Amino acid sequence: MKESMSSVDIAAIVIELQELLGARLVKAYQPGREEIRLKLHHKGSLDLIIEAGKRIHLTKYKRASPRMPSNFAMYLRKHLSGARIAQIRQLDFDRIVEITIERWDKKLRLIVEMLPRGNIVVVDEDGTILLPLRRKSFASRKIKVGEKYERPPSRVNPLTMSESDLMTLCKRDKDIASVLASELSFGGLYAEEVCAKAGIDRRRRAEELTATEINAIHETIHTIFEPIITNDQSKLKAHIVIEGEDKIDFVPFELSSYENKEKQFFPSLNDAADEYFSTKIAEVVEEQAKSEHDTVIGKYERILNEQLEALHKFELKEAESTKKGEMIYAHYLELEEMLQEPDKKRKVVTLTLPDTDISLEIDTSVSLHKNAGAYYDKAKVFRKKREGVEPAIETTREKIRTEKEKEVRIEEELIPTKKEVRTEKEEWYEKFRWFETSDGFLVVGGKDATTNEILAKKYMEPNDLFFHTQAEGAPVVIAKAGGKEISESGLKEIAQFAASYSNLWKYGFYEGECYCVVGEQVSKTPPSGEYIKKGSFMVRGKRKYFKAALGLCIGIEKHRLVACPCSQKDKLDIFVELEPGDDTDKNALSKEIMKFFVDRAENKEEVKQIVMQEKILSLLPPGKSKIKGFS
Repeated sequence: MKESMSSVDIAAIVIELQELLGARLVKAYQPGREEIRLKLHHKGSLDLIIEAGKRIHLTKYKRASPRMPSNFAMYLRKHLSGARIAQIRQLDFDRIVEITIERWDKKLRLIVEMLPRGNIVVVDEDGTILLPLRRKSFASRKIKVGEKYERPPSRVNPLTMSESDLMTLCKRDKDIASVLASELSFGGLYAEEVCAKAGIDRRRRAEELTATEINAIHETIHTIFEPIITNDQSKLKAHIVIEGEDKIDFVPFELSSYENKEKQFFPSLNDAADEYFSTKIAEVVEEQAKSEHDTVIGKYERILNEQLEALHKFELKEAESTKKGEMIYAHYLELEEMLQEPDKKRKVVTLTLPDTDISLEIDTSVSLHKNAGAYYDKAKVFRKKREGVEPAIETTREKIRTEKEKEVRIEEELIPTKKEVRTEKEEWYEKFRWFETSDGFLVVGGKDATTNEILAKKYMEPNDLFFHTQAEGAPVVIAKAGGKEISESGLKEIAQFAASYSNLWKYGFYEGECYCVVGEQVSKTPPSGEYIKKGSFMVRGKRKYFKAALGLCIGIEKHRLVACPCSQKDKLDIFVELEPGDDTDKNALSKEIMKFFVDRAENKEEVKQIVMQEKILSLLPPGKSKIKGFS
């Protein structure tokens, strides 16, 4: 399983991170020993996670921040807060990323090393180290305050090397896969991919390759890595590779090595890396919690075993002492005779009864009766010990049962939890219901009396079109025409949209009448002596009427959940088509629609963020609906 980003991953990630240019740094945190998080503002709030020796990517997951910020985090806050990201680049093809951050009073660079034993280093314009995350010394460089920053020795950049450079590298007594993996920093996975697609056995000695074969390798490298070489993010096809129940890798494009593996695709490599690493963190936290839980159970089980051994020992000793006391009385005369023997004149003697293996210790200074009583006294001592340990055993068994019945306790704040991230500012019309006609005109509809009032008063211009039905409880629908002519098909789309969100739907009609006027014909000023209630308007002058079939499509378009007339369903990636009727209430229907979208999605987590139940409910017409079709 992948533990850190490869040079290829970093190259692809850096292409995607160009969207951060101009982002303002708000705050810095250090949630882990090797990890920092930069809170950025750029068309919304973003979090950039940087972990020395492992990874760099945007994250949609949140984690608890330390109560006391570290010295490194405090330094970043002091010197970089309010600064803007001016540049993000990968140094050659190494696993090193340099982020240039500019503020009115300074220009600093944040260097992220994702090599083994990597680091995060703040340097000034001259390359002098201002503060490293970890102070380290190597044979060829020192990472300490005041030292000039020296990066690790660099290898050949395979994305810019010439064919003659490759020929020089191949003059080595190594197999070609090893040359590509180590000398070009491809690693084993991509080295084998290049060999496979170039049609060359990966075990071939590099020095034995012909010029034609080296040319094939050079061309294959440029073919495989074209999206990175050309900085074409649209050609990346980021996904996580799954084997069984485990996520084993994430890559920016499809590889033949993983051809038969299950894949989970994402809109970007940032998203794939975020999901991969955040899932791994959750697994580690859960495993640690399970281990701690098992340790507690193991401790009680060891105590129980010791108690059971003690119990067994006390039972044996009790039985043995009782038996010896009984044996004295059973063999009283024999023992007296044995004690009369000349060698039995010592104070304490050990006697073994004939035809038995039982040895008795007899105190000759007292009677046999008292010796038997001493053994019975010993038996009482062991019985009391046995009786003392038995309830302790039951207590320990109860603790084990209780622990086993407990759910594994996980420190929730340690587990990354997904948060919804808006990367763009919400447009004014997104507060309402809206769509665009086939000829590109924005159409916006109210949701209730309040939004009808706001829409007509604040956003409707005199040369916009105003749509409404005669039925009470209809929304205000305006088309932002700006004096331009809308096509007949566009007008019919607007009419269907307006009629479908009116009470005609609630009353079960399948067709309704809708009229249209220009904005200047609409007024809130009633005739003298009359009153216009909230959300209603006076319409004066000639109207244009339309007959419209009731019907709506709710679907996903460009990662957004939208509602539109049925004639526009082809523009949706996935949709359900609704018509009036059925006994299904809005709450149940919204859950059914949400399940439909999630079940058919490749990226289920992303779709869950798009098709939240509240959003679906806001797009449903009044009354009950049924699903007419879907795709």
